[in-house]
Amino acid sequence: MKTLYLHIGLPKTATTSLQYFCVENEKIFNEKGYTYPVFERKFYRINKYRNGAFLVARIKGKNGERNTIEEDKLYRQNMDIIIENFQKYDNVILSNEGIWNAVFTRNVNTSLWEKLKKEAAQHGFNVKILVYLRRQDSYTDSGWNQKVKSGKKVGSTWTGEYFIENVNQLIQLDYYNTLKNIEDILGKDNIIVRRFGRQYFKNGSVFEDFVDAIGMKYSSRFVISETEKNQRLYGNAIEIKRMVNCIPDFTMSENLFFRKICFEMSDNHPEWKNQTMFSPEEAAAFMEKYRDGNREIMRKYFGKDEDLFDMDFSDNHKWVYDQESMQNSIIEFIGILASKTREENKILQQRLDDMEKKVKEQETTIENMKQKPKSSIKSFFSSIRK
Repeated sequence: MKTLYLHIGLPKTATTSLQYFCVENEKIFNEKGYTYPVFERKFYRINKYRNGAFLVARIKGKNGERNTIEEDKLYRQNMDIIIENFQKYDNVILSNEGIWNAVFTRNVNTSLWEKLKKEAAQHGFNVKILVYLRRQDSYTDSGWNQKVKSGKKVGSTWTGEYFIENVNQLIQLDYYNTLKNIEDILGKDNIIVRRFGRQYFKNGSVFEDFVDAIGMKYSSRFVISETEKNQRLYGNAIEIKRMVNCIPDFTMSENLFFRKICFEMSDNHPEWKNQTMFSPEEAAAFMEKYRDGNREIMRKYFGKDEDLFDMDFSDNHKWVYDQESMQNSIIEFIGILASKTREENKILQQRLDDMEKKVKEQETTIENMKQKPKSSIKSFFSSIRK
């Protein structure tokens, strides 16, 4: 049967790399009866290869209000393209890591699945949902890092402790009940659950695991290119970036500038890279809240009566605020800031000098053009006299 594979995340589970992988290996996918369409409509600050973004996209009009008519129109246009693709291919792949949290935070837990179910019944294809689950403490740690790094978002100024306490306002960690909501509409057999982590991937590769999940066989023909790395902040650098995010009227260009400085600080301190938001004891207590649901997922989707994730937290090294260390880091931040500012000023000064040089050259050219007619007339009358 024709199948629409919808990869819904979670965020921070290599989704961007998998999206680029699908596009770069289009020819191989096509040969196997699969296609990964890339639509014309792009969304602000969203990778164009997130081809499932239209399913939960919010489009705003000139007045800033949500334009549901335009959203429905875009949905219909792209869905018609998908239906056309089924004329040539048996399988269509969509991917958007934003779907997992979108249906949770926008309180539309069922409407998307019901809409897709109706679409599938009307046009004769099946819908299968693919999701990669990441251990909740690790996902929370990564989610906070992403919020602070991005800036200008809810949660970007929260401390790590406050984020942990209020994490369920922003991201969905109750994996079992979220999957059950999908299962109630699309059926358990149409949900593909995978665990995120090298130890869980087929042959240790997320790309091979993804290909296996959608029913294909992996081969050496597949190309894996280096995509833009989703860099993390570590240690004192992320705390400094969080404090910078609190500046009123903080612009996006300023955010990017300060982010680069914090990235450089992170690179200068490899000892920070093993630090997390959780101590071993805190991680164990945090994960205990989700343990029963996770074990139920393990029983239902993997056929095993055991924990869904490795529950050994002994390698956790919690970042702890230290005044002396932070003072040194702030001095380092100011030093890098001054250095970067000087570099930018040098570049701007060089551009200004080049512009002034060109202006002078233009002025000289114009002056020569003014003088040329006069000398030409003098030469003409001189020749007549002779």
